[in-house]
Amino acid sequence: MVATTSTATELVDYYQVLGLQPEWDIERLRKELRDAFAGTKARVNAATGKKLDDINQRLKWITQARKILLDPDERSKYDQELAEWKRTATPEQKAAAAAIPTLQELWQLIDEGRYPDAIEAGKRLTEHTPDDDQAWEVYGYANYLWHDYQTAIYAGEQAIRCNPQKAELYADVSQYLAAAQQWNEAVLQLNRAIQLEPDNPGYKLTLANIYIKHEIWSDGEAVLKGVLNQDPSNQTARSLMAIVISSQAEARFPEINALLEANKKREARKILKEVQQQFEEANKLAENNPDLKDLLNSESILVRRVLGVNFYRRILGVVVDSVLVLPAILLMSIDNGNNPIALTFGLLVMIGILGYSWVWLAFKNRGQDLTKRFLSMQVVDDNDSLPSLGQLIGRAIVKPVAIGLGASFPFLVVTLSTFGAFAEVDAAGFIGWIIGFIIGVFVLFFKLGFDLFFITSKDLMPNLFGFLLFMHERITKTTVINATQDDSMNFGEYHWY
Repeated sequence: MVATTSTATELVDYYQVLGLQPEWDIERLRKELRDAFAGTKARVNAATGKKLDDINQRLKWITQARKILLDPDERSKYDQELAEWKRTATPEQKAAAAAIPTLQELWQLIDEGRYPDAIEAGKRLTEHTPDDDQAWEVYGYANYLWHDYQTAIYAGEQAIRCNPQKAELYADVSQYLAAAQQWNEAVLQLNRAIQLEPDNPGYKLTLANIYIKHEIWSDGEAVLKGVLNQDPSNQTARSLMAIVISSQAEARFPEINALLEANKKREARKILKEVQQQFEEANKLAENNPDLKDLLNSESILVRRVLGVNFYRRILGVVVDSVLVLPAILLMSIDNGNNPIALTFGLLVMIGILGYSWVWLAFKNRGQDLTKRFLSMQVVDDNDSLPSLGQLIGRAIVKPVAIGLGASFPFLVVTLSTFGAFAEVDAAGFIGWIIGFIIGVFVLFFKLGFDLFFITSKDLMPNLFGFLLFMHERITKTTVINATQDDSMNFGEYHWY
C-alpha cells in the first residue's frame, strides 16, 4: 500500500498497492478488485485503531481504482501519468527510525506507507521487548504489508506466545497464512479465534472470505448464514453473501450448456429461472453497496437473454403499440380508406408515432420505447450493450413486416381448416364449415399451448410463425429482454426524454 508522491501532486500506484498487474484486461481487473473488496471488507468488524484506518484507506483505493482502471480512457490516461512519474521521480531519502521506537511511532510509519522503516524499527522494538505481544503484532503487520509473509507469520506466532488468550492475534496470523496461501493453517487459526470470541462476527466473516477465495461456496454460505441470523443488517455479511450467491449462479452455466446441447431445453429453462432468482437475490443483498454491485459479474443479462421475453407478453406489446397508433388508423379509415388525403396523412402520423417511440425514445432511453418501458422490457444488441441508432431504425422497419406476416399464420390455420368454406351454403356445407372451424380453433390453441409450455421464447419455433416473429431481431442483431432498474445494463438511473 505505497502511495507514491511527486513534487506537484500525490499519485497512488493502484497496481502496486492492490497487487494488480498492468497487463491484465478489464475483466481480470474487475474480478481481482472484487476479490480485494471482499477480502478487505471482511476485516472491518475485527479491526480497530490504525488497522481500521488502513482498511478504510484500502477500501477507498479500491473504489478509486474501480473508477479509473475499469474505464478504458481513464486507465490509458492514468497509465501514461504513472509511467512519466516513475521516469522522473527520485527516491526520497527517509530518516532512520529511532533506535528504540514506540508503538505509536511504528504505527505512524505504517500509516505513512514507510514499510521498510517500520520493519527495521519493529526489529529493534521486539529485540528490546521480546515478550510484548503488541510489539510483535505491529512488526508482523508491517512485514505483511511489505509482502514478507513468512516473517509476518513468525511475528504473529510470537505475539500469540506472549498473549495466547487474545483472539485478534490468531486472526492476524490467519490473515498472513492466507496471504502465503497456507489455507488449511489459516482456517485453523481462525477457528481458534472464533473459539475465544464466538460472538465476534469479524472472524467468521474472514473465514467466509477464505472459503470464497477457494470457491467452497457451501461452507462460505453456511458461515454467512450464521452471521446474518445473528445480525441481518450486517452489511459486510450481506456483501459477501451476494458474492457467494452470484458465484453459485455462475457455476451452474456449464450444467445449463450441457442440457442445451442435449436438447433438454425444458430442464435448462427451469435451471435458468433458478439462476435468475439467485442473481436477483444477490443484487438485493448488495443494494446498499453500489461499489460491489458494479463489481458483481452481470451474468443476469446472459440469463435473461437466454430466457427471453414470454411470447404472449410480446403479443401484449403489439396490442399496446396498436393503441398508440389508433388515431392514425382512424384517420386512414375515413371513407373506408378511399380518401387519399386521409390515408396519406394517417400513414404519416403512424410513421411519426412509431418512429418517435420505437427509434428516438428507445435510442435515448437504453433500448426502451414507450411500450417496453410500460411492460418492463428492454432491447439490447447481441454484445449485451445498448442498441445503436441504426439497429433501432432497422427494427422499426422490419418489425411491422414480421408481425404482419406472422399474424397471418393463425388466420390461415383457421381458414384453410374450414372444409365447407368454399362450398355452396347448404345444410351439409354449413355443418362441414362448423366442423372445420372447430378443428382450426383446436389446432390453433394446441399450438399456442405447446409454445407456452414446451418452447422457450428464445428458440426458433418449428414453423413459419415463429421464424417471422423473431426475424426482426435476427436481422438487426438485437434481443428483447426483461428490464430491471437495478440491472447494470440500465447504467444507473433512467433518463426519460
